[in-house]
Amino acid sequence: MANSNDPDIHAATVRAQAQSEMHGKQSIPPLQADRHSSLDPAVETPVEARQGFLGMPVLAVLIGGLMLAGIAWLAVHFAVQ
Repeated sequence: MANSNDPDIHAATVRAQAQSEMHGKQSIPPLQADRHSSLDPAVETPVEARQGFLGMPVLAVLIGGLMLAGIAWLAVHFAVQ
C-alpha cells in the first residue's frame, strides 16, 4: 500500500480536488512530463488518466459515421440492382 505521506500522492490528491471544483468549460492545466519507473509509478487522478473526451461531440461523430455508412450501403445496394 502506498504511503499517505508520499508527495506524489499528495500532489495527485490536490489536483483531484482542484478538478472537482472546476465548473463549466474551464480547462485543466497541462501536466509536465515526469520520469517514472516501476519502483516509482506515476500517480494520476481519474481525469488525468482518461484517454479522450466524452460527451456530445463523440456521440455526434459516432452517429455521423453510422449515417454515412448507411448512405454508402444504400448507394451500393441501388447501384448493383
